[in-house]
Amino acid sequence: MKFVGRESELSFLEEQYNRDSSMVIIYGRRRIGKTTLIKEFIKNKKAIYFLATEESINENRKNLQNTIFQITKNNFYSENNEINWENLFNFVNGEKWILVIDEYQYLTMTDKSFTSKIQKIWDEFLKNKNVMLVLSGSLTNMMYSETLDSSSPLYGRRTGQIKLQELSFDDYKQFFDNKKISEIIDFYSVTGGVPKYVESFDLRKSLLQNIKDNIINVNSYLYEEPIFLLSKEVKEIGSFFSIIKSISFGNHKLSKISADIGIKQSSLIYYINVLQDLDIIERQVPITEKNPQKSKRGLYFIKDKFINFWFNFVYPYRNFIEMNNKTFVLEKIENNLIDNHVSFVYEDICRKKVLDLSANNFFNKNIIKVGSFWNNNFELDILGVDIKQNPVLFGECKYQKNKVGKEVLNKLKFKAEKISSKEKVYVIFSKSGFRKDLLDLSEKENNIFLFDNKIL
Repeated sequence: MKFVGRESELSFLEEQYNRDSSMVIIYGRRRIGKTTLIKEFIKNKKAIYFLATEESINENRKNLQNTIFQITKNNFYSENNEINWENLFNFVNGEKWILVIDEYQYLTMTDKSFTSKIQKIWDEFLKNKNVMLVLSGSLTNMMYSETLDSSSPLYGRRTGQIKLQELSFDDYKQFFDNKKISEIIDFYSVTGGVPKYVESFDLRKSLLQNIKDNIINVNSYLYEEPIFLLSKEVKEIGSFFSIIKSISFGNHKLSKISADIGIKQSSLIYYINVLQDLDIIERQVPITEKNPQKSKRGLYFIKDKFINFWFNFVYPYRNFIEMNNKTFVLEKIENNLIDNHVSFVYEDICRKKVLDLSANNFFNKNIIKVGSFWNNNFELDILGVDIKQNPVLFGECKYQKNKVGKEVLNKLKFKAEKISSKEKVYVIFSKSGFRKDLLDLSEKENNIFLFDNKIL
């Protein structure tokens, strides 16, 4: 599959490469594309790429020694010599080299003192040798504690770090050549911007066929992917799993999650924080909140799109899947996917588009934040605030088969009137376009913006 996106990450890595010496930490969840990014970056550069394994530290040392020998052809590194870690990098002699240790966490798991070894090698040798050292790993919490935390031997030595995130929708679109935007949105709602998941799909086939072949297939790795991801990051997945499941069932307040799974709120915070660090869930507050961290209006949602899909459409029907009753499960997915899943992902895409347009002053307003809004009486899909925290942009998103008419704008204006604002811009996104009555009105009023899928 072709390499897409990651322009800012590649640019940052090039900046680090151009330094006399640098140490860069790359971390993030599994399947996110760390290795692919690294291999794209080191193309046409002198580099040693080493993939650590769960073998013993001695086996890893021998494997790295062999890798160096294969690339440098230096007989010092032949299998006849046993070279300790401190002397493994003696081939570096002033020429620019990139040294990559991928899945770094495996080395620290088999040798608790390994990071201290790397610190010594860096301090006493590599940092003065025109070298770029890249340490990359998948276990987010372990990589953070071993390389970024203030207690780590490497603290203060790195020159940069990348926490690799999902691909944006704009980048994700580049995987597809002959599909409509609405079809790409549907795919994106299931795979998210995780390159490995997209790679697992046959993009020539329909989304439902891919779900049948690659997700509700007991032999597919995606069938139990959330369980695998959690088991790699935490020791006991039970409570973490229960929290995600509770959120998927509609419990978004901390108090409701606590009551649902039987864990006190004071104890629940630990699990919530870990899941947030892993980018599995996120806390959202109305965009107008002055102090989001202390806001009592925070709600928790599943951030990871695939995990959200899995808990809504795979986990509840595992008995049917195990009995190979895929027809029933596919009917459930087909009948509920758009309204209960894709439409919310569509809202996220639209909010991001508003933010991008605002950055280019498209609306002629100084909009600096875009999010959603809710209170006890109504919700807004999109609300944009200016530099003074004043609400100025009000939006609605409609992911439906029918064209949108003037009644949607009227409802949006009704909601907007309940929020204090001197100036109001109205934005409506519609998958299926707009009726003539609304198009005519937008021609008369210059504060109405209508966007179909072409803008996305």
